[in-house]
Amino acid sequence: APASDQPPARRSGPGPRRAGFTMVELMMVVIVAGVLLAIAVPSFRDMLERRLLEGQANELVTDLQYAKSEAVARNRNVLMMTGGAGACYTVAAWAASAPGAPRVGGCDCASGPGAACTPGAGNRPIELKTVTLVGGALVNGGPFEFEPVRGALEPAAAASAAVNLGSRSYTVNVTPMGRVTPFTN
Repeated sequence: APASDQPPARRSGPGPRRAGFTMVELMMVVIVAGVLLAIAVPSFRDMLERRLLEGQANELVTDLQYAKSEAVARNRNVLMMTGGAGACYTVAAWAASAPGAPRVGGCDCASGPGAACTPGAGNRPIELKTVTLVGGALVNGGPFEFEPVRGALEPAAAASAAVNLGSRSYTVNVTPMGRVTPFTN
C-alpha cells in the first residue's frame, strides 16, 4: 500500500506536538554553564596576571640591555632608574662623557615620557626612554649605571631589580660585567 494510505502515527499526550527544549533541560544547561564558568574565570584571571607580569619583566630585561648598548654606542655612562613609587623607570645618558664631570639634575619618570629628565646646562641626564608599567605592576631595584668601555656596571657589583604584581614577582639580575640575565621567579 502507498505510504499516503497509512494512518498517522499515534502521539502520547494532549495537544499538538512542538519541537524544542523543555524548561528543565534549559535550566540544566544554564547550571552546567555557570559551574564551568565559575571554575574557568579564576584560572583565566591568574593566567592573565602571570602573562602581564612576564611581559613587564621581559621589557625590563630588554631595556637594561638597551641601556648597556647605548653606553657603549654613545661613549658615556647610561643609567636606568626607577621612580613614581616603582610604577615607572627611565633610561638616560649623561650629557658629558668626560670622566668625573660633575653631575647635576636627575630624572623622575613620573613626569612622563619626554619630560622625565630636567633640562638645562651642565652634565645633566638626557632621557632616552621612559616606561610606565601597566596593570598595577611595580619595579624596585637599581639604579643601574653602565660604563661606556665594556658596558659594565658602575660600581662593579651585581645588582637586581624585581617586577611585582600582586603576590607574584620576577627578578632580573645584572652581573658586574653588565650581563643582563632573564627573569627568575
